[in-house]
Amino acid sequence: MTEKSDPNLRDENRGDTAQTRNAQIDIVTISSLEPLRVLLRKRANQTNNQVTARARTDVSLPQNQLWETQGLLWVGFAVASGIFIHGALPDEPFWPFMVAILAILSATGFGRWKTHGLSRIGVLTLAVFAGVTLATVRTAMMEAPKLAEEMSVTLTGRVLSVDRRNSGKWVLLKVLSVNNRSISTIEFPEKARMRVPTTSTIQTGEGIEVRGRLFPPAGPVTPGGYDFSYRAYYSKIGATGFAYGGPKHIDLGIGSIAIRFAQFLAKLRDRLAARITANLPDGPEAALAVALLIGERSGITPENEENLRQAGLAHILAISGLHMALFAGGAFSVCLAGMALVPAVALRIPIHKVAALSALMAAVVYLLLSGASVATQRSFLMIALVFLGLIIGRRGLTLRSVAIAGLFLLVLAPERLFFPGFQMSFAAVIALVAVYDIWRKRTPADRFASGNDAVWYRLGKNLTGWVAGLFVTALIAGLATGIIGAHHFARIAPYGLVGNMLGMPVFSLIVMPMGVLALALMPFGLAAFPLTVMAFGLSLLLDIAAFTAGLTGTAAQIGIISAPAALLLIAGLFTLLLLPGRLRAVSLVPVVLGMVLVNMESPPDIQIAASGNRLAARDESGLLRLTSQSGSFQNAIWLQTEGIAEEAIKSRTMKSSQKKCDKTGCVVFAFPEKSALGPPLIPLKIAIPKTIQALGLDCRKADIIVSDKVAGRNCVAPIIIEKNIRKSRGAISIWLSAAYQSEPQQSADQKTARLQSNKVAIKRTLKPMISRISYAIPKTPRPWHRLGTVTRRSLSKSKK
Repeated sequence: MTEKSDPNLRDENRGDTAQTRNAQIDIVTISSLEPLRVLLRKRANQTNNQVTARARTDVSLPQNQLWETQGLLWVGFAVASGIFIHGALPDEPFWPFMVAILAILSATGFGRWKTHGLSRIGVLTLAVFAGVTLATVRTAMMEAPKLAEEMSVTLTGRVLSVDRRNSGKWVLLKVLSVNNRSISTIEFPEKARMRVPTTSTIQTGEGIEVRGRLFPPAGPVTPGGYDFSYRAYYSKIGATGFAYGGPKHIDLGIGSIAIRFAQFLAKLRDRLAARITANLPDGPEAALAVALLIGERSGITPENEENLRQAGLAHILAISGLHMALFAGGAFSVCLAGMALVPAVALRIPIHKVAALSALMAAVVYLLLSGASVATQRSFLMIALVFLGLIIGRRGLTLRSVAIAGLFLLVLAPERLFFPGFQMSFAAVIALVAVYDIWRKRTPADRFASGNDAVWYRLGKNLTGWVAGLFVTALIAGLATGIIGAHHFARIAPYGLVGNMLGMPVFSLIVMPMGVLALALMPFGLAAFPLTVMAFGLSLLLDIAAFTAGLTGTAAQIGIISAPAALLLIAGLFTLLLLPGRLRAVSLVPVVLGMVLVNMESPPDIQIAASGNRLAARDESGLLRLTSQSGSFQNAIWLQTEGIAEEAIKSRTMKSSQKKCDKTGCVVFAFPEKSALGPPLIPLKIAIPKTIQALGLDCRKADIIVSDKVAGRNCVAPIIIEKNIRKSRGAISIWLSAAYQSEPQQSADQKTARLQSNKVAIKRTLKPMISRISYAIPKTPRPWHRLGTVTRRSLSKSKK
């Protein structure tokens, strides 16, 4: 039987052909009377050389394959590392110098690659420097004027976007004039973000005149916490505030093409939302349907959103990979099936490529309709690469395509690396693609039942594979996003696996397919039936979320995980999934270090707001308590750091024994967390004086002074936090040590007498020590933290 006629011959046996050919040569050599001993020695040497070469190839093959399949991903990690390094630098680099150095390094690396080849370490090092340079250039490009103090002004401008939320309606305004003076003649922020009355009917692209109160963009609420000024800087938003009344519509003429296109999309989205709600009864299902199809989440009640979050199903509200895959995949299937029904078309053109192109166009439409968030942009790029791969005949869903999407988004806007949506989206996708790549390689090709098996057996086996895939998806994606969610939001979904196993089949098989069908049939007026079925699925989904949230209780609140700990845990997950073979053991190092950091972390004992009118401190039992019971964002973040739900604000208000106030100011007593020594009986005294006389008294008796007054040089208080310090350094967190300091006002005889009495007397002489102070803004502020230059005085000078 010849090689071609043997159907069972495998690729690894092709080496036998070469051996047969060598044997024929040996027969000719023997026939030429060459000594047999020389022939055997020659064959033995050839065999040894082949074995040695094969061994070397086997050793280098896994490393080469790793770089070929994951090289671009590791380059993406290196670029992201460079952007992270830029954010952690103590001062801003000089961008022309960075660009020049990058150009020199790139030219040198290219020349070396052409001659000797560039090492992988060299490629990754160059990528890290490129990330730093990208972030530096982007930061220099986005510099724009911003307010230095609060002021009341009259603005005229064009509405760039309208954001509807439960807290109200927010507009992003492109400012054209301030107090009837064009900003081309004065220094004023290019954009302002304002809250307007919910009854306002303004739309994107319209011109308005509004009187309002503006403030500089707020910095971090806590050190290392959410920083609005960072996002505002890279969006060129130099002021934020609220309108005194409803805006007045004015005619600014026809805007630019971009403005008109944004206006068209906004009106189209509003019309679609109105059509969806008109076909469904009022209720949470209608609001959730609008959120899933249009991206408008303002109608979702806080209770339902919290249930979805605790059930681990909040990711369905962010239009991302699953939504895009179902929408574009549905368009691909319908187009492919329609062309396949026409033999003349199916036999003459490559219908799968035409269907892929049509699905790509549908994905573009869904991207625009859904609002084009970062997660949606990532999923669009991924689905586009999948369909482009289908058109050119290559597999599109690989780690390489994930890297391309991530690099594209980071090159356009490096600051996205620090956005929770970007981090959670890419962490989940990288982990899932890596897991399914391992699964695909280790699962035999005939994993599904053959055609000879019974139908019920094949259905059962395929259903088992689908359930296993759902379980793995929920587990891996939940783990990847859970680490990042714990860092940003101080919460996890402990029963998220249960919620996803119960809810995702309903979402994937009922909700989204019916939603896609409703959008497709809406132009024909036939969307009522699919929307009704979709609402039924959403009702089931909300019931599942409520059930899972009931299991969770307060276990979702765990407190903030620091950035180094979260980074180590994510690094451990990635190395476990991406590295081959025994190299996966390396993942134990970052995982163990991350867990150690998590166990070593402790929340601050004293929190002081940048404004100074709010603070939080621990009581004798170690509970963090608030000076105000208002439901402010500041109080919510402080409790979130402790792992306490926002609803507990009223129960965490300071009691009269911890906070004492009169007309001249307040005194707050602060304790550290409970330790083995027990709470000290002499707390730290935090004084908040309102008058100069009270400040003079507190300078002699208080341990910490928080005041808008300027303390003189004679003030002997250990820590003085004046208004200028809070303005330049932002919010402050203070940790107290479990090791206590003795009260100094004691003679040696008194100390000896106390030591001879009892331990209770010793405890009465002890006071907690300040072990660490952290400021939200570094001493040398970065560009997004620098004080603005626009003041009331500068505006009044410009009028003259």
